[in-house]
Amino acid sequence: MTKTLIKKQLMELFSFFWQDKKKNRNRKGIQFVLFLIFYVVLLVGTISLISWFVADFLCAPLVAAGMDWMYFALMGLVGIALGAFGSIFNTYSSLYLAKDNDLLLAMPVKPSRILFVRLSGVYAMGLMYELLVMIPALIKYYIVASPGIAAVVGSVVVTLLISIFILVLSAVLGWAVAWISSVSKYKSLLTVVLSLGFMAAYFYLYGKASQLLQDIAANPQQAGGFLEGNFSFPYYMGKAAAGDWLSLLVFAALILVLFGAVCLVLSKSYLKIVTTNKGGAKAEYKEKKTAVRSTGQALLGKEFCRFLKSPNYMLNCGLGIVFMLIAAAAVIWKSDAITGIMDSMPAQWEGLMALIATAAIAMTTSMNDITAPSVSLEGKNIWILQVLPISGRQVLMAKLEMHAILTLIPAAVLVGCVLFVLKLEVLYSVFVMAVTILFILMMAMIGLVLGLKMPNLTWTNEIVPIKQSMSVMIALFGGWAVVLALAGIYYLIMDVVNPLVYFVMVIALLLVICTALFYWIRTKGAQIFETLSAGN
Repeated sequence: MTKTLIKKQLMELFSFFWQDKKKNRNRKGIQFVLFLIFYVVLLVGTISLISWFVADFLCAPLVAAGMDWMYFALMGLVGIALGAFGSIFNTYSSLYLAKDNDLLLAMPVKPSRILFVRLSGVYAMGLMYELLVMIPALIKYYIVASPGIAAVVGSVVVTLLISIFILVLSAVLGWAVAWISSVSKYKSLLTVVLSLGFMAAYFYLYGKASQLLQDIAANPQQAGGFLEGNFSFPYYMGKAAAGDWLSLLVFAALILVLFGAVCLVLSKSYLKIVTTNKGGAKAEYKEKKTAVRSTGQALLGKEFCRFLKSPNYMLNCGLGIVFMLIAAAAVIWKSDAITGIMDSMPAQWEGLMALIATAAIAMTTSMNDITAPSVSLEGKNIWILQVLPISGRQVLMAKLEMHAILTLIPAAVLVGCVLFVLKLEVLYSVFVMAVTILFILMMAMIGLVLGLKMPNLTWTNEIVPIKQSMSVMIALFGGWAVVLALAGIYYLIMDVVNPLVYFVMVIALLLVICTALFYWIRTKGAQIFETLSAGN
């Protein structure tokens, strides 16, 4: 039974590799190969290449200084950070909010076994991200240092132990969020705040990484002494990977003790947390009047309820809201520096700066891909909307409206701050606002079209359509691709077309695309939605 459940968990986690969600069948032959190549190049290739450059920067000077352990300590910390970042956001959902929790708990399966199965999925995700760092790091070390058997064995064992530590970190945060959520009414908000706090700390440290690596390479002895005297964990991790058997025993014992303690706590609280909703309001009937709402308002309210009650949806598809507000604050904070740059530029460069600012704003807004998974999130309950006396057009318009509202409001704040600092001419300011609005509407409609053409209505965990679907991936990176394509076109014709004319060309192009997409959604798209079924 356990083997079957683990297989089911892993197949669900990585099903996007071989399953065509649109046709609800496995990818075969060249289709599977092309998709796999695309994914490997996009994710695995990019992260592994970055990891290789970091390893290449650190390995030779640290090995030459006789500080092999320092190299493994640093690369191990990078692996832990990436592994935790890659798995930590789906831990809470995978462990406690899986759609088939009730079904499994109703079966003659011990909760501890269900917990073990859920943890296997979290472990697999963390291990995958960790290996994107550690495999390049190990290869580089073996090439540069030509290590003995002790270092080879130690480095491989430490890599496996790090994956267990990543599981511990992910499980602890998931447990903490689940426990707090079980006694709080504001579960979604709490989850989002905690996750954003973690992300803020992660990106802050990432921003400091370049200078930190340079300081370490310049003075490895001082950095090594600091780690050895203040942080035992990375010190023993590095020494163990470099082939010190005693350090390996100490590090392994520490990891296994932590893992055992976490498993003990989770096993005693898992069933209670999964089946308890202490923060939920008690069912108590109170007669009250309800305001009459139109069909459109009711559908829009439904979309907002789904978005606001799903931390996964908010974090993965609405993160652009936070980044737009952060960007707006950064523009104001650095206004003096930006103004100085503008003043030092020739007057004729104002149009170019307007184009650059518009491109940056558009790329930030494209981080919202709210509509892309919105159709798939209806899941097997899509029939409810289909049997109601409403049209597919009305449902799709509500999804578009929510994306537009949640993106246009923070975008307006960002555009206002940019225009306030840049002090562009009125015509340029109007064009910046027009392009931003049209770009947001276009990306909202593209996401919805992708969701209709590549639906997944058979998921058991909402993280699958939100984070692992092809429609979301294309929508997320497609916005950047569009901006880069438009920038490339301007670069090619900038000698014959001034910025004002190019603004007009872009606005005309976006208008045509938006009109075509809008017409398709209201006609063909509505028909597709009305005939979608989880069974085919």
